[in-house]
Amino acid sequence: MNPSKVSLATLALVLSFILPGEARASGQRYIINPGEDYVSIFSRLRPGDEVVFLPGVHERSAFLRLQGTAENPITIRGEVDAAGRRPVLLYAGTEHNLWRLQGRHVVIRDLELQAPASYGLRVDRADHILIENCVFRDCGDGGISANTADVDALYIRRCRFSGIRRTPVYIGRHDGGLKITDFRFEENIIDGRGTVVKGAYGIQLKKNVTRSLIRGNWIEQAQGPGIMVYGADGDDPQLGNLVEGNVVLGSRNDAGILVGAGPARVRGNLVLGNPRGGIRVYDYNGWDMLRNIDVIENTVAGNGRFGCSFSGRIRRVRSERNAVYAAPGTETIRGAAEMRNGNSLAPAPGALLARIDLLVKKGISADRIAVVLRALPQGPLDAGTLVMWLDLISGRTAGKRP
Repeated sequence: MNPSKVSLATLALVLSFILPGEARASGQRYIINPGEDYVSIFSRLRPGDEVVFLPGVHERSAFLRLQGTAENPITIRGEVDAAGRRPVLLYAGTEHNLWRLQGRHVVIRDLELQAPASYGLRVDRADHILIENCVFRDCGDGGISANTADVDALYIRRCRFSGIRRTPVYIGRHDGGLKITDFRFEENIIDGRGTVVKGAYGIQLKKNVTRSLIRGNWIEQAQGPGIMVYGADGDDPQLGNLVEGNVVLGSRNDAGILVGAGPARVRGNLVLGNPRGGIRVYDYNGWDMLRNIDVIENTVAGNGRFGCSFSGRIRRVRSERNAVYAAPGTETIRGAAEMRNGNSLAPAPGALLARIDLLVKKGISADRIAVVLRALPQGPLDAGTLVMWLDLISGRTAGKRP
C-alpha cells in the first residue's frame, strides 16, 4: 500500500468526522453538572445535538442508543478545566459497563472514564464512531471493546489507557464471526503497568478484523504482546491490517508485536526492550494462515530471545529493510535464511542497551509521550541515531532531533 494513499484515506476519514461536527445548524446543547441524571437526556438526542459534561465526577452507568448523521453527528464531550482535567465518568458497580454504545455518527471527546470492576466503553452494533482525547483509567475488564456485533469505522485517537487490569483495547471476536472493518487506532498511549492478567494484551485485533490501521501509538509494559493481529479468512491483501509507526516497549510475557495470521503489514515500528522477543510471526492455533505478510523497515533493538521470528508454513511473507540490534545471547532474526536476507543485523551497542533498559524501567511522562508521538522518527534507524533519539525523548539532551 502506498503510504501517501494511506495518509489521504486517513485524512478523508478525519475530515468526515470533524467537519460535520462544526456545523450544528439545528442541534440542541445540553449542559450536565456533576450529580445530574444524564441518562434520560441521552434518550432524547437527535442529529446535531451536543452533550457537554462539566468538570467533576458523574457517577452512573448508561446504555447509549444514538443516531446521528454524517452531516450532523451527535457529540458528547467534556469541558476541560484550566489545569487540563477532564470530567470523570465513574461506575463503581459490577452489574453493567460504564457505557455501552449502539448507534452511528457519534463523536465522544475530552472525557475520563473509570470503571474499576467493568468495561469503560463497550461498542455494540455501530458505525462511524469517533473517540478522541479521552482517558480510560482504572477499568477492571478493559478500556474499550467491540466484540458483540458488527462495527464499521470505529476511530480512536489521542486517548490514554492506564490502570486497565485486562486488555485495554479488544476488537473483534476470537472465532472471526463478526464483521469489523475500517478500525483506526492512532496516536494513543497504553500504559500496561496496571494490567494484572498475565495474558492481557495492549491491543488485539481478532480474526476477520479487516482493513484496519494501528499507527503512531505508544504501548508499554503490556502483560502479553503490545500489539497482536490475527488476520482474515480471505486471501485478498487489501483485507489486511496495517501496523505502522508504533513504539512498543517492555512487553512482559510475550513479544512486542505478534502476527498470528495474514494478511498484515508491520512497517516502520520501534520495538524495544521486550524480554520475550521483538516481532513474532507464527502460526496461531494451527490456522495455517501465514500469507501476505510484510515485516519491513522496523527498528528492533534490545529485545530478549530474538529480534524477529518467523515460524510455521509461510507463503508470500517478506522480511526486508529491518534494522535489528540484538542483546547478548539473543538471535537477530529467527527462521529460514531468506527471512534474514535484505535486513541490517548487528549486536546492540552497550550504550543503546543501557538507554533502552532505563526507558523500560523508568518510563517518561504521558505529556512527553504525546509530543513524541507527533514526531516519531522514520525507520529503520542506525544505532547511533536511535541512541540520540532515546536521549532526546528521555530529556537527557538538548540536541536536535535526529
